[in-house]
Amino acid sequence: MEKIKLVVEVIKVLLKRNRPLTTSELQRELYYEGVLLSPDSRVERRKLLRALASLKEFNYVTDSGGSGGRSPKRWSVNNEKFKFLSSYTREEVVALSVLLLFFPRHYRSLPFFRKAFDALTRFEKELTEEERELLKFTFERVPNPNERGVELDYKLVEKIFSTLLENRGAFVTYKGRSFKLFPVKFFTYNGLFYIGAFSSEGYRNYLVSRIEFWEPVADRITLEEKMAKVEETFKIPDESPFLFKTVFPHGYATDRELEGGIKFFPSQVRARRTEEGIEVELVGFTGKRFASWFLMEKALKLVPPDENLLAFAKLQNLKRSYRGLSYELSENIRRFRAFKEKGLELAKMRVKLFGGD
Repeated sequence: MEKIKLVVEVIKVLLKRNRPLTTSELQRELYYEGVLLSPDSRVERRKLLRALASLKEFNYVTDSGGSGGRSPKRWSVNNEKFKFLSSYTREEVVALSVLLLFFPRHYRSLPFFRKAFDALTRFEKELTEEERELLKFTFERVPNPNERGVELDYKLVEKIFSTLLENRGAFVTYKGRSFKLFPVKFFTYNGLFYIGAFSSEGYRNYLVSRIEFWEPVADRITLEEKMAKVEETFKIPDESPFLFKTVFPHGYATDRELEGGIKFFPSQVRARRTEEGIEVELVGFTGKRFASWFLMEKALKLVPPDENLLAFAKLQNLKRSYRGLSYELSENIRRFRAFKEKGLELAKMRVKLFGGD
């Protein structure tokens, strides 16, 4: 019985790791799990090696290295024997439970999503009923008063998902019109599901609840073709990245120290406190999308880039993350001015819209 337990625990440990483990690493892991009595004793090592030999004999594990060189032998699970089998730690089960609790209740009963909840239920067995109730009470998503939901045809949703995952087209009836389309995106907005798709009329979004008929067709479109079409459709030629600074008042958004890695923008380079306020260095973009979003922030002022900011950006190799970014000061200043002009234009439009002075 002890040998069977050791064999099972070996498989569990190897499944939890995404890399091969040496015999020593495996022994230490099993010691920490309370399976072996010592992390380095020879007696426990021989037990482990016998278990590994049995598993290898039946092709449940594979080994590499360790023959005539300095590299130690490494063990891993034979994935062909354990397809889609995994082992989760307690912390992973709790994290997955919290993640699924944020999913809107209204759509949890859809068969496609129900599979995820059913799978998690199998792993939640190690949690007590009180722990499960605590998770649900603490983290279950409170519905937004403005969020809507609609009744959906389960079979229709299953067909849509299958079509998307197989990269196929579909013949649909939408608001009384019938035509062929190629679905690209399935997303939710304000509690409603939408399909982003291409048809002979170009790209548009379709409300799933308005789809009356959906039948997959034989025609297929590759992921690369989808990506190319999306890029072609949404390409904005005047949206180029540039570096600049902005200053926010002290206490803006948070009273905590900046050392904690607080990010005011997804494209933030760094932030620090100055006498004037919180100075944030970031990557901005020309064009109305970024300017429109930035107008929602309460910045004290905008500061053009300087050589120090460019040098820091180069040191961080920001070009790797922001294609088209330039390290030339003159080019960054040119794009910074274009951004300010677009922001001023949008600000005037909003004042006019809301009747302000």
